Amino acid sequence: MNYPTLIESITVMETRTTAITEETPLKLRLLVLLSSIALCAEVQAAPSPEAEAVFEHAMLLGDEIQQRANQLVEKEQQGKIDKLTLSQSIQEATKGLETYEDELRKASAGGHGVATFMLANMQESKAATFLNGYKAMHVEACALYQSAADQGFVAGAIMLLRDCDEAFLRFKFDDPEFLRKYSQLANALERPDLYSDHYPLPAIRSYCFKDSLKTEANRQLPLTTMRDFFEPVSLSLEKFRADGYYLLALKGDFANPKVQAYFKQSQTIAPDCLDPSNLKSLFKNIERKSH
Repeated sequence: MNYPTLIESITVMETRTTAITEETPLKLRLLVLLSSIALCAEVQAAPSPEAEAVFEHAMLLGDEIQQRANQLVEKEQQGKIDKLTLSQSIQEATKGLETYEDELRKASAGGHGVATFMLANMQESKAATFLNGYKAMHVEACALYQSAADQGFVAGAIMLLRDCDEAFLRFKFDDPEFLRKYSQLANALERPDLYSDHYPLPAIRSYCFKDSLKTEANRQLPLTTMRDFFEPVSLSLEKFRADGYYLLALKGDFANPKVQAYFKQSQTIAPDCLDPSNLKSLFKNIERKSH
């Protein structure tokens, strides 16, 4: 079963959508569509009752939507797509996504943590397009990530700290909310994940396992470009944990031995971590100066 989720770096994405020659409304609808269905990975059955049946139905819908998106990209590559075909395909997929979202909401309301996480990803993805109401979408996404994190979902705790914290960006390192989210992730990483059976899960971006700047824009194949940009990396629980420890190291006090230990834990799990913030060199310099 497949399911869609989230995009975080829409700013980078926008530089790659300039190749689309349709009018702005169509371009935005396409962006929302692809950002919503981009991440797809297999998910195992959840251990809950009625909510599980609804969730499985949502997964089937997500699989159908993904197949249609792939067919659309194939037509583009074969030179068999035109503006009318694109517009009709977007309308059909949009209707499917609305039904998919409704099913996720039902499953989430029934206490399905993975559904809550996926719903949060959808809302954050739509918020990242900066359409009307994007602020409310982001607020809802963060509330859903919080709910998933409260259920012991490591991936939810990671997304909460990474995408729903503003204090760190404003250098307010003693902000109570930042410290709470930071502590919640640290605690989640030290405990068993109650949703461990649902991994691997897809991620549009990863500190250790995906280069977010790798995709090159192709003006002749805009759909293919967006598909490649949105292509997810499938992360096991251990890989999510590596990203989680990296995030704690990135947002922690570099001089703190505990924060240095977080980075070492990330390195132990993922020796080949991409390390986009070059923390390895930074911590080596700190260690060298301490001797």
